[in-house]
Amino acid sequence: MIQILRLRLFAVLAVLCSALSPSAMATPAQARPKTCLVLSGGGARGIAHIGVLKALEEMRIPIDCVVGTSAGAIIGGAYASGASPQEIETMIRAADWDLLLSDQPVRADRSVYTKEVEREHLLSAEVGTRARGLTLPRGLVAGQHLQYYLQSLVAPSRGGDFDRLPIPYRALATDFENGRLVVLDHGDLAAAIRASMSVPGAFAPVEIDGHVLVDGGLVRNIGIDVARGLGAERLIVVNAGTPLMKRSEIDSLVDSAGQMLRILTNQNVEASLATLGPDDILIEPTLGTLSSTDFANGYRWIAAAETATRRSGRDLASLAVDAVAYEAWRHRQRIARSTPAPNHIEVDVSGLKRIPASAIQATIGIAPSDVDKTVGALLATDDFETVKGHIRNDETGTTLVLEPIEKSYGPDYLRAGIELGTDFAGDSDFLVTVDHRATWLTSHDLEWRNRASFGRVNALRSQLRVPIDTGRQWFWGPELEASERLRDVFHSNADSARFRLHEESAAVFLGRTFGTVGELVVGIEKGTDAARLAVGTATIPPSRLSTGVFRARLTLDQLDNLDFPTRGYLFRSDVRIADSALASREIYRRWSTEYSTAFGSHNASILLTARYETALSTALPLSQAFVLGGFQELSGLAEQQVLADQVAFVRAIYRTRFLHGNALLPDLYAGVSLEAADVQRPYDLTAAKHLFGGSVFLSAQSPLGQLYLGTGAASGGHGAVYLFVGRPWP
Repeated sequence: MIQILRLRLFAVLAVLCSALSPSAMATPAQARPKTCLVLSGGGARGIAHIGVLKALEEMRIPIDCVVGTSAGAIIGGAYASGASPQEIETMIRAADWDLLLSDQPVRADRSVYTKEVEREHLLSAEVGTRARGLTLPRGLVAGQHLQYYLQSLVAPSRGGDFDRLPIPYRALATDFENGRLVVLDHGDLAAAIRASMSVPGAFAPVEIDGHVLVDGGLVRNIGIDVARGLGAERLIVVNAGTPLMKRSEIDSLVDSAGQMLRILTNQNVEASLATLGPDDILIEPTLGTLSSTDFANGYRWIAAAETATRRSGRDLASLAVDAVAYEAWRHRQRIARSTPAPNHIEVDVSGLKRIPASAIQATIGIAPSDVDKTVGALLATDDFETVKGHIRNDETGTTLVLEPIEKSYGPDYLRAGIELGTDFAGDSDFLVTVDHRATWLTSHDLEWRNRASFGRVNALRSQLRVPIDTGRQWFWGPELEASERLRDVFHSNADSARFRLHEESAAVFLGRTFGTVGELVVGIEKGTDAARLAVGTATIPPSRLSTGVFRARLTLDQLDNLDFPTRGYLFRSDVRIADSALASREIYRRWSTEYSTAFGSHNASILLTARYETALSTALPLSQAFVLGGFQELSGLAEQQVLADQVAFVRAIYRTRFLHGNALLPDLYAGVSLEAADVQRPYDLTAAKHLFGGSVFLSAQSPLGQLYLGTGAASGGHGAVYLFVGRPWP
């Protein structure tokens, strides 16, 4: 009897000890309530969701479903597709956000035309022109690079029923036509995420199943009701949204638009949070000054979200499971990151309206094999807004289907640019340039290009470009051009005369492009060249002569950035020969060649330039004289103070980034330049033959272009202070 009592007592103690053990204190897997993770939008602030995932894994809390909006759709979609928090963080940290939040390829791979207009001080933004007026793109960013990045985040999960993902998942978007909530539960996972984060105006809308979709935060920034519809019994809700700005912070049109969007979002957030039950858990990380647009620095706040999650540890403890059960859940959830290697690449041209299939085939070849080169070649035509891609599996294997999407605002385009400058000594000027390009005027892509400028140079140029081959590598065409500008002639370091130069010409040219590297153009032009005294004493006789000129121009541009280059090169060579054989009254030979190369990093770089220009023992007319003077062209001298028939010029520019900005505040650079020149046969015979200059400057990106503030000094005690928008050298 005593033995039986001892056995019973031992059994009771064993049960008690088992019940009090840490693993038994966790909720048994079979009794655990269905738990759904709801992640809010918030732009770059949503990157902090990674910290929540890391803390939940540390606490051994399995997730049964995920609902995400905008940034929450990105992080939640990656997690639901099988990525670990650490893998997501690694991919977020490694992302080149400057590239992802743009549609252009890296600069070296952009079209020859795109790089040309940039060298001509035109902004990259373009608008369409139609009979009813200007047509804007659907968003600042079409999402070309972002699309493929999102696919890498969710790889290898691509399409199908989102309930079949390692964790059932929903992305929330807004129907842009009727303003209703759209719950995305199937289809292309990356496309669903891309739709959920399409902030109107910033990102182009995404069309899925006949709906035009934009950011889900407009109607449901926190999808609590959607999670309950999935059968969730307990919710873990993370709010990383952007708080409203204070009155003192709203001081611009951009701020006002941003505040309006925040008001709309916060109103539906408050309504959603009001439906939380007593057992639901709300996590609101303290994200300080993190801007919703500062994607490059969003990862810095992951730790803050981890801390906020741990503060809710007591409430979360009831959702934890033992180590064995959690490891089994995590094993089911994890899927190795991999991108399927396609056996074939296919370009779907069925949706094209303007561009014939023959042009696509000539651009990419009959059987393309390299994905990056194929997409790059399509974008380099300047015809497409984006190139979509999806995987097709069939009996032939894995095929990557690329679908180029024509620019919705094409096929005629406008670009514009402005330069403003002053040396604070009475020498101020401006230049406004407008570029028009009409494409696909015929089925063989006849182009009509027009460029007009006014300010320090008044000019108009119009040309037709007629492709010779299907691949559009060879071209020819006629060109008309007229220009008028002022040129000062200095004597004894003071301007003694100002001439008005007027040129008119008609030309025919033949050209050849070399992929995206550059182009060679040769031609013959006929026209007139006039120099008329406007102010001062004539040191050069006025003239008006007919001209006949053979011209050739070679440009090779592989700089990674024209304003702040860190690698690559720019080579330009230009030849003009005016000869009696072409019935020219002016006889001269003019050759200019320049080479620039850059090396360094985004934090510090050096740009070296060497230029040699010569009249080849002839005398140049005033309109063709080589010029030096002005900021970083012998800093300290007046603009174009040196006129000569032969110039050898070298320059070194060093830049360092001393303030790393974000989408709202640009990077700030400080720099120094050193310049030297050897001048032969200058117009001012008293000028020195060997000249030196240098500058110290600050620079940053502005909405109108590069902003420079600097001071320069040159040989002979010359000095100047400069402020201008644009670029100091073409």
